[in-house]
Amino acid sequence: MHEYVSYIFQLVRQDGALAIAVVCLVLAAATVVYAVLRRQGRAFPWKRAVVLALLAGYLAALCSMTLTGREAFGAVTNFHLFRAWREAWNSFSVKNWLLVLLNVAAFVPLGLLLPLAFRPFRRWYLTVPVGFFTSLAIEALQLATGRGTFDVDDLFTNTLGCALGYCLVMVVLLLHARQTARRWLPYLACPAAFCLAIGGIFAVYALKPYGNLSCAPSYRADLSEVSWTLACDLTDDAGTAMVYRTESLTKESCEDFAAAFAQRAGITFPDAYYYDDMTYFANHSSGDTLSVDYRDSSYIYRLGEPPAVLEGSEAGLRELLAQLGIAVPEGAVFSQEDSEIYRFTADFLPVGDVVYGGELQCHVQDGFLERVENHLLALTPQREEPLLPQAEAYDRMTRGEFDGAVTFASHQPLAVTVTACTITYQSDTKGFYQPVYRFTVMQGEEPFTEVRIPALQSP
Repeated sequence: MHEYVSYIFQLVRQDGALAIAVVCLVLAAATVVYAVLRRQGRAFPWKRAVVLALLAGYLAALCSMTLTGREAFGAVTNFHLFRAWREAWNSFSVKNWLLVLLNVAAFVPLGLLLPLAFRPFRRWYLTVPVGFFTSLAIEALQLATGRGTFDVDDLFTNTLGCALGYCLVMVVLLLHARQTARRWLPYLACPAAFCLAIGGIFAVYALKPYGNLSCAPSYRADLSEVSWTLACDLTDDAGTAMVYRTESLTKESCEDFAAAFAQRAGITFPDAYYYDDMTYFANHSSGDTLSVDYRDSSYIYRLGEPPAVLEGSEAGLRELLAQLGIAVPEGAVFSQEDSEIYRFTADFLPVGDVVYGGELQCHVQDGFLERVENHLLALTPQREEPLLPQAEAYDRMTRGEFDGAVTFASHQPLAVTVTACTITYQSDTKGFYQPVYRFTVMQGEEPFTEVRIPALQSP
């Protein structure tokens, strides 16, 4: 099971138990009141008591989920509306989409229960604001205690969830009252629009020829106090570049890949942990671990009992890697960064029907091979695509439209120099290898960072 989904189930079990306990306490108190009223010959509103008990249990679970059980990490804010939605789109991961949709779902019960418990809340202009201000109170408390983020996205999604719950319960109440479709049909507009929006997002993604890139921006940062100096030539002409297909994996084929790898290396991986775009295999006894990326079959192998590297020569490392079952294509260029990192790189090296691109790193510590990071990918040419002009990509960077702009924003005022713009490649969410522009940014004489901008005109 996906590790984040397992975490959600754990929270549901934990907070669900609290909700059930609160519901039982409220119902126990209601039973006492019922007994007293019965002796007096008075009626007791059991239906409303049950709804109030459910509402109390829900609010207890909501407070537990959002305000307790978290480590304090300081005041964090997000005032960029729909940032979470864009992050979910860029990564198109189970975790990020669940974060968005669960924030909606968390407030649906509030919209359902308030109109059932109190008749005045059968007016939308009372129920929806209660959802907003409840969310606002939670966000403010999270900010004050440092146990969460004050996030305008949460305000929006929580309020939306409350509105959806309200609309659904009003449809049920009006149908129960045998009202005509003219009365209850308008309440379906909000749920229908929400379902169409979510369905449309996933349909657009399915129809896209390529996947999304994690380096795409989730919001535009304010970099008005950053001074940019361009120290390299940029072209205004849009060229073209090849898009490649990588050897992407599914959960099942990833398990087969790890089993074959373990057999070649003479090890075993008894445990597996599943995430959005990778699986982490581990042998806690030997210390061997293997994390495999679904998108392009790249992996990181950490050796529990690292073999000694007798010599740092290309032939010696190739032989050692071959003993571990790791093949390095002939023609890959060998280089040594220092005494601890050795590289094999390929710049679209043709081998049979595929080409190899990327690099394989060998990390050595005290003469022992400790880790292999294999991003040397087998690629199949897919299609030549038009590129964004370099000058336009540079303009996007200066406007703050790139992933990691928060680093620049936190250092303002800031003076930087862009010394180079090159084409590199990055795997997208559908397993394609897309071109991206890589800008080298300096602060004075010191390297500051590298900025990546998606290079395709219509990715």
